[in-house]
Amino acid sequence: MHLLRSRIATLAATLFTAFIATPCVAAEAADAWVAGLQNLTPAQGRTLMKFARDLYPDERLEESKFTACLSPYDAEAGDPQKREPLLDSLKQIDGAAMRMGYRDYVGVTHEDERIRLSQMLVEGRSLRQFKKSVGQCLEAN
Repeated sequence: MHLLRSRIATLAATLFTAFIATPCVAAEAADAWVAGLQNLTPAQGRTLMKFARDLYPDERLEESKFTACLSPYDAEAGDPQKREPLLDSLKQIDGAAMRMGYRDYVGVTHEDERIRLSQMLVEGRSLRQFKKSVGQCLEAN
């Protein structure tokens, strides 16, 4: 009986780590990245991170890879010549979610719906370039 309890406890700990703790760690890493942004607002950073994650929904991709690939966009937001196109893209992402009845893109609670929305949005030129750039960066890291 003791052996059975031990195995159940081990299984429970494994499941907790896989399904509860790992997403929490990833969320903490994303929150830390958002808190360190210099030129984007926290809301803009969360939108950018969620959008990139939805474009590349592979759970095996570490949060640190996304933060490394998205950090140049924070720097770009500080460049007066590049700021407006970036902000327009973020407005486009949030605007599409608002037209669906959500507060913003991050507020789209159903992951499959967000992923479909992200795939539709990258058909546009500016966001297609974003997807390409982030994809190349994720492959390189």
